[in-house]
Amino acid sequence: MSLPIGIDGGLAVTGAALVLPPDAPGGRAQWPGGPPDDWFDHRTRLGPRGYKYLPAAAQYLLAAARGAAADGGGIDLVPEDRRGSALALNGALAGLFDRMDRQVAAEGGANALSPATAPYFAASVLGSRLAAEHGLKGFALTLAAPGTAALEAVEAGARALAAGRCDALFVGAAEHALPKGAGEPGEQGAAALVLEPPAAAEARGAAVHGLVRARSLHVPPRSLAEGAGRARLTATVTGALDRLLAAAGPGARAPEPHYVLDGSPVAALTRAAVDGVLAIRPAAPPTPGALAPGAPPGAVPLGAGSLAAAVGLVRLVTGEPGDRLLVVAGGRGHIAFVLLSALGRPPVRPHGPEREGNPC
Repeated sequence: MSLPIGIDGGLAVTGAALVLPPDAPGGRAQWPGGPPDDWFDHRTRLGPRGYKYLPAAAQYLLAAARGAAADGGGIDLVPEDRRGSALALNGALAGLFDRMDRQVAAEGGANALSPATAPYFAASVLGSRLAAEHGLKGFALTLAAPGTAALEAVEAGARALAAGRCDALFVGAAEHALPKGAGEPGEQGAAALVLEPPAAAEARGAAVHGLVRARSLHVPPRSLAEGAGRARLTATVTGALDRLLAAAGPGARAPEPHYVLDGSPVAALTRAAVDGVLAIRPAAPPTPGALAPGAPPGAVPLGAGSLAAAVGLVRLVTGEPGDRLLVVAGGRGHIAFVLLSALGRPPVRPHGPEREGNPC
């Protein structure tokens, strides 16, 4: 089978993995009171030395990346200066920042900070150990859009790959518990994907989970107070989705939609617009924190961080073959889509170590 070349033809997913708490309620990555502290042992998952002082989210990310590579992702098969990364996070380092603030305020200023954790004052440093371990020297992006960051990482990374900045792309999302008093349940765990140009994956005989295309947009929530604003949201979502579906080609089948939404007007209107494009009978508005009907079993609702959408995407690409559309929208106005096109072959099962928790 000859695979399409170029971003409009989609990017091949050749590796995918999740690292999640194994007993999260309902298979979710969110724990109202926080998961047990001992669900992840860096010594057994990563190695006996050299990982103890990494932030927990960085440890999860490293484990997920190793899982994606073991799943067949070919990022380690191209030169290091041709390997790129796009990472997503929201609250991954919030707990660490909170501890740093308290140390500086109450324990003698900046001198109280641990030399092992001080470099992580910048969120973009989360992926530094990952870049070193996998030789990601082409480019590195870190995105932090509420709820949709993981899908935007797919979109931004694909754009960079299409521009010739790399030959293989690592996309990851990682989160850790939010500090007490944050007002929202945090997410814990990590997700990882390896994306390659389809022709490159075909040339090396790689097993491909499917092709992905991503689009994202933002609608100011305050604009929905007027009818004209709501009409613009519908038109904007419809236009973006029409272009995304057109990129799949005239013979493409209608994808099965999967929604990750909160209870906001942005989410409800987005879903109605998507249902209209796909000619689906309108369903009841989603309830706060709930996943709309049609979601895959065990999928997670839209959470406070980037992980809900990332987990949903990994579960879709590693699930049963099929053309699917993942729709993520939240009350802050961020909206994103990923269209997954199947290749008509059975889903690839992982090689090497088993993925931890909530296997896809």
